[in-house]
Amino acid sequence: MVALFWVSVLGVAGTYLLYPLFLWLLTCWRRPPTYAELGELPAVSLIISAYNEAAVIGEKLDNSLSLEYPPGKLQIIVISDGSQDGTDQLAGQYADRGVLLQRMEPRSGKTAAQNAGVRLANGEVLVFTDANSLYTPTALVELMRPFADRGVGCVCGELEYLNLGGEGAGKGEGFYWHYEQFLKNRESQWCSLVGANGSIYALRRELFDELPPEIISDFVMPLRVWRKGFRVVYAPRARALEHSAKSFREEFRRRTRIIARSLHGLRSEAGVLNPFVHPGFALQVFSHKVLRWLVPLFLLCALTSSGLLYREQPYRALFWSQGVFYLLALAGNLAPRSLGRVGLFYIPAHFCAINLGALAGVLQFLAGNRYTVWEPIKRV
Repeated sequence: MVALFWVSVLGVAGTYLLYPLFLWLLTCWRRPPTYAELGELPAVSLIISAYNEAAVIGEKLDNSLSLEYPPGKLQIIVISDGSQDGTDQLAGQYADRGVLLQRMEPRSGKTAAQNAGVRLANGEVLVFTDANSLYTPTALVELMRPFADRGVGCVCGELEYLNLGGEGAGKGEGFYWHYEQFLKNRESQWCSLVGANGSIYALRRELFDELPPEIISDFVMPLRVWRKGFRVVYAPRARALEHSAKSFREEFRRRTRIIARSLHGLRSEAGVLNPFVHPGFALQVFSHKVLRWLVPLFLLCALTSSGLLYREQPYRALFWSQGVFYLLALAGNLAPRSLGRVGLFYIPAHFCAINLGALAGVLQFLAGNRYTVWEPIKRV
């Protein structure tokens, strides 16, 4: 039991503390990369996957059409994945402004929609985005800058959440997202990102592969880019704006879906975990993804083993420390508009929500649930 407890603690510390520290030590002496000026910005195809996005599709298209990019070099494609709420009619109103709309039937999921969008694309660079993500005016230009380096195959922009001052779920996501930004910066400087953000990432057209509908593209596509000999880098000045989850329940559901799909995707690209081929990148994937998905199991083992060792110190104190942490998380979840606004409560609540979601995602993966399609969060 003693060994189980300390191995579990090391598992949690390894992903949340030791791995970031390791990245910092490797990159603390490096300056952010600078890229040569592109002689001419490439032609871009902006692919928007949408299912029942009538509440936001108009604002998204107005935003896309207003981006600072050379005239005639931006193609905007909307793929409506069997929408039933008027998304098609609203998007169709932009046809005279050059927006291309295609409807998919039957509904097949986001990855299949992206495949369909690429078949219509004529750009040298593909940019994938969501209907509820708004870009800052210079986002596309900033997203293109790293492609001046021929060794860069994929560029991930920065997702910025808008409602971080609201309920506990938004504040918790903001705290977590700062941590993720740190990892992206350091991974990009050291080796390569191990995934992209589905709201804003770009890919050289020749590196695109059509993926099966059940594969999560913004995770698997960057892995394939790396395996083809190109890097995936982070462009923090290319910013997309989006609202965070409104509740810890929404965050739990989102995390469950993402991790179940990511595990299935990683199984299809298991070669990236081979330490004898690319030891640095394999370490990144294992530490940033696999080890983090196992954190809920470590947490359960730590709680159980310290409970079984309750008669001994320091395990009695450690057991009660864990109990207090989970009580704070419960209080933050039950009262998101009051206690949930305080860091003492929303940090534990968000931590538990994402790790419960991770546990559920692992179980859903083992049960064979691939989440090819799902219901988006209702927006008003």
